[in-house]
Amino acid sequence: MPKRPGAARYRQVTEDLLARVSRSELVPGQKLAPEAQLARQYGVNRLTVRRALEELARAGVVRTEHGVGSFVAVPATRHRIDDGEASLSESMARRGIEVRHRVLAVTEVEAGPDSPFPEFAGGAVRFRFVRYLAEEPWSIGEVLLPASLAPLDWDGGTSVFAAVSGRHELTVKRAERAFSAGPASPDEAGWLDVPVGSPLLVLRGFNTDQHGRVLATIAHHIRGDRAEYVVRLPHES
Repeated sequence: MPKRPGAARYRQVTEDLLARVSRSELVPGQKLAPEAQLARQYGVNRLTVRRALEELARAGVVRTEHGVGSFVAVPATRHRIDDGEASLSESMARRGIEVRHRVLAVTEVEAGPDSPFPEFAGGAVRFRFVRYLAEEPWSIGEVLLPASLAPLDWDGGTSVFAAVSGRHELTVKRAERAFSAGPASPDEAGWLDVPVGSPLLVLRGFNTDQHGRVLATIAHHIRGDRAEYVVRLPHES
């Protein structure tokens, strides 16, 4: 690659790889050539290639797995948290994105004095599942529901909230969402197909019904390279 006056060599490599992605010569999920091979192709040293890949990783274009290699990143899925849907699954399905769930565990929880569902008698049921968007692992979720509402035969074909709404004639609404970040545990890394310690977006909160009763708590650990949450702020007059 001829040196362009005034342009750093790593920047030229970065721009060329970006152009190849935009032309679909390199597609999401594709593994890039090893650093040594890229260095020979571009006529630069490996440190220059490494810096270019680091730039692309920061931009979300490339993801690097240590000891494995670098891959073209799958574009992040944008999700409006104020779009009126109670479940991300319904939001994605409405946009034409295929969504499915793999149920990992259904666990009964005894009622206690600190129950998050004071208006529902009895214990609770915790559902743990992996959510897939377009057949790619996207998140691991946990939903806690009052036992009186829990669909124990839920098979993941729809969201657990769709099952609750359909059976009990309730309107499930988002009430509170909090976001933080955390590293993927070995178990999470295995299900989400990422290296241990990869950044995950952690979403926690609760949902209510149309009467304002808390009927679910949620906790989702979402791949940081696959998700982008958006909220529309109200315009000031």
